[in-house]
Amino acid sequence: MRLSASDESFTHQVPLPHAMVGSSDPSWRERFWISMQDTHNKDAVLSCGFGQYPNQDVQEAFVVYAQGGRQHNLRLSRTLSTDPEHLRVGPFSIEVVRPYQELRLVLEDNPSGLAFDLRWLGTMEPILEEPHLEVHRNRVTHDAIRYVQVGRVEGGLSTPLGQHALRPDAWWGERDHSWGTRPLPRSAGSPPGVRPNWRMLFFCPVQFEDFSLHLYLYEDAAGRELHLTAGFSGPLGSMAEPPFGRVVAVGHDLRWAADAPAATLESGTVTLTLEDGTSMDLEITAHPGRACLRGGGYEGWNGWLQGHWKGDDTLEHEVWDLTDASNFYRYAKAGSDHLIEVRHGGRTGYGVMEYIVLPGYHRYREATADRRAEKVSP
Repeated sequence: MRLSASDESFTHQVPLPHAMVGSSDPSWRERFWISMQDTHNKDAVLSCGFGQYPNQDVQEAFVVYAQGGRQHNLRLSRTLSTDPEHLRVGPFSIEVVRPYQELRLVLEDNPSGLAFDLRWLGTMEPILEEPHLEVHRNRVTHDAIRYVQVGRVEGGLSTPLGQHALRPDAWWGERDHSWGTRPLPRSAGSPPGVRPNWRMLFFCPVQFEDFSLHLYLYEDAAGRELHLTAGFSGPLGSMAEPPFGRVVAVGHDLRWAADAPAATLESGTVTLTLEDGTSMDLEITAHPGRACLRGGGYEGWNGWLQGHWKGDDTLEHEVWDLTDASNFYRYAKAGSDHLIEVRHGGRTGYGVMEYIVLPGYHRYREATADRRAEKVSP
């Protein structure tokens, strides 16, 4: 056991130093995810994240940037125990300058050709999700919680496509901070994976000028709700209640690109039922900006598995051709940060929708892998 500077504070929750957590489950992790989109041109998405796995002695990070039919991926990993207090892996670091108000994200020069120095500025209060608990084969597989917050971005971004000045009026963003137990990707010698109960999910934080909304929904094959967390928040620092009541149910009618090699949202309507019995319709339009999260290691990529040991200081990068229909399903199968425009009551907002539709779901068969396989079969 090692002490760190955090151990001087009165914030301990278990009888262990801060470098350790109360669970010995190897899958226990704490993660940041941050996504930023150009809402003026609507064609560029920059997503990144950090993950810390104390029981695996791993800290890892990723950056993906998608624009113009190309996606640039960077994945990084290091030994956690040598420096458990700082979010820094190789050239990439995140600093919490002011909690919930300002983060600084710095990516120094590296072989991927991506680099930036950005300020993420919170605009709305964070939304704390409901705890997520799942049990399979008499074992807890999910016992986690997260908060989600929206904001704006400013700073400089360098890509192989050129230099970009990010302005808060054009670059909007979303982030989450999660911690707890979630399954690690399987590796050689692991027991068979557990087939998930859910067959469709979407994760959708959105911001308008005067409020934010976050939805996280799992449904089973018949469309029954397995997990729903949803809520609104008002401007950062405001003591006023959000402009709408508690969400008790979510309905959806989504339209998908019929000939896409992977599920590709085009438009749709999401209907929220509020606790007072009223409903709220959100009209959604998907835009070209879309970053595939598998480039960051979600569900693994060519042997890179999230939370698995990769050495003391590891870096991988590549470029994907997102117009390559023969490979796009591989890129997109783990979900993507897809830029959406949302309209309600004369207001227009922006956010991302991460979505996955699995075979067997009672709707949206045009978005599932089995339907796409029929189209390419001889």
